[in-house]
Amino acid sequence: MAPRRFKQVDVFTTRPFFGNPVAVVLDADGFSVEQMLAIAAWTNLSETTFVQSPTEAGADYRLRIFTPKGELPFAGHPTIGSAHAVLESGMVRPQTARLSQECGAGLLPIRIEDGPDGRRIFVRAPQAKLRSGDSALRQQVEKVLRSTLSDQSSPLLVDVGPVWLVAELDNATAVHALAPDTAAITQLSRELSIAGITAFGLTGRQPDAVYTRSFAPAFNVPEDPVCGSGNASVGAFLAHFERLGATGAAYVARQGNEVGRDGAITVIVNPADRSVEIGGQSVTCIEGTLRDRA
Repeated sequence: MAPRRFKQVDVFTTRPFFGNPVAVVLDADGFSVEQMLAIAAWTNLSETTFVQSPTEAGADYRLRIFTPKGELPFAGHPTIGSAHAVLESGMVRPQTARLSQECGAGLLPIRIEDGPDGRRIFVRAPQAKLRSGDSALRQQVEKVLRSTLSDQSSPLLVDVGPVWLVAELDNATAVHALAPDTAAITQLSRELSIAGITAFGLTGRQPDAVYTRSFAPAFNVPEDPVCGSGNASVGAFLAHFERLGATGAAYVARQGNEVGRDGAITVIVNPADRSVEIGGQSVTCIEGTLRDRA
C-alpha cells in the first residue's frame, strides 16, 4: 500500500478532544472493501472514512464510511469531518461555498460558512423515512432505557441512511440521568435492524434547545459522543410531531457530557418539505501518513 495522507478530525467542536473523532484517509483510491474494513477496525473509532475520486457527475469527491463492523451509506459527523479534511488539505476548493459529496446515500449537498469564529460545514441529510411504533414498542423502549418517555410524542423509527429509534423524554434532565440496559439495546437493535436508540429532551432555553444521547452498542458504540445522523433524526421527529414551536426551525443540540465531551450540532429543519440540515465546526487533532510497512 502506498503511503496515504491521514487526518483525525474532532467534529462538532472547536476544542480538540471535546467532539466526536473521525479518522479520514485521503487519496484512498484503489482500496478494497477488505482493506478499508481492516483499517476501520484498527482505528477502532465509531467511523473511519475514505476519500476517493467521484464516480457520479457533479460530485466533488466520493466518501466511503466504515464502522469497525461494516459500511454505512451516510453518517453525519464523518461527513462533516471529512469535508473539513478535504478543504483543509486543498483536495477540493469550493467555488461557491458549496460541495457535492457522493456516498452510499447518493449525492449530498454540503454548504460552507466562513465566519469570524471559524468555519462551519453543513450537510443536508437524506430525506427521512419515518415509521411509527405501537404501544408494545413504547414499552420496550422504556424498558431498555429504564426511563419513562414523554407523553408529547411516541417513539419513531427514523431512516436517514442509518435507522434510529428516536424517543423523547420529559426534559433534558431526564436524558442526562439515563442509565440504559446496553445488552437489551443491542438485542432490540438486532431485532429491528437499526443502528440504535437516540433519546432526547428539550432544555427549555435557546439556542441550545435540545440535549441528545445516542446508543449504538450493536455497532460496538455503547454511546456515541456526538451523533450527526441521530440529531438529524431528532429534527425529523420534531417536525413530524409539529414540535418545532418549542425549539425553532433552527436550534442547537448538545451531546456528549456523559462521556467527557461537549458537542454542539446546529440543526435546521425546512418546514416546507421537512428536510433536515446539520452542521457545526471541526478541528484537526492528528495528521500524518498512513502506511502498512515500516
